[in-house]
Amino acid sequence: MKNESRTLFIPLYGKALMSREGFLHDPDAERITDSCGFDFSRVDTSRKLAIYMSMRAMLFDGYAEAFARAHPDGVILQLGAGLDSRIRRVKADNLWYDLDLPEVIALRREYFPEDERYQLLAAPALPAGWLEQLPRAKHALVLAEGLSMYLSGEDMRSLMSALQAHFGQTLFIFDAYSSLAARLSPLKNPVNAVKARISFAMDDPQTLIQGRTGMRCVLDSDIITPEAVERLKGIDRLRFRFMGRAGKNLYRIYGYMLE
Repeated sequence: MKNESRTLFIPLYGKALMSREGFLHDPDAERITDSCGFDFSRVDTSRKLAIYMSMRAMLFDGYAEAFARAHPDGVILQLGAGLDSRIRRVKADNLWYDLDLPEVIALRREYFPEDERYQLLAAPALPAGWLEQLPRAKHALVLAEGLSMYLSGEDMRSLMSALQAHFGQTLFIFDAYSSLAARLSPLKNPVNAVKARISFAMDDPQTLIQGRTGMRCVLDSDIITPEAVERLKGIDRLRFRFMGRAGKNLYRIYGYMLE
């Protein structure tokens, strides 16, 4: 398995840990960590990271549920799905596609069987020829959680152009490091343990769409939100209150409307 693919075990472990504590309801993450046979000592299993990954997952879950309510006939597509169980955490009846590299999808099939509503796509995010397997829906939500940092800026622009050309209207949501966070990454980053390399970073969301038509930034969000912090207790709450103030510009979630 490639280094970038092995990073999927980092959020998987974190969500399983926080599910056992009731912070995030994810029984599939618990089940998979218990049965997948991966040696989790090879990745960062810190409590702080587990909470952070769960906070990020909760935000993406919320975006998916909001889209499903607004566009019940729309398509939901998740890029770099790993072993995430969003398809089961989110209340949605939409057509749903999860994409990842073939080696990851082969593992994913063991836990998430396909049906008429849910399909798996075994392919890299680029080139985006796999889009031809999807309906040309009027509305699409594309989630890329934990993926952008392994692409280049040109990759991101190419992906956005492909999505724009295929669907009537696409809401594309992803998380990204700032340039400072990317520079600090070699010093301390959970992906270092699996030798994954950070490629993409962004400070100003407008730079990604400069000179392009039919694209606008509609979301620029902290990952540590007051609502999530209030769900924590004791030292965890105090720690994340400080982290939310000190690191809010290092790592953020962005959303673009592509029309």
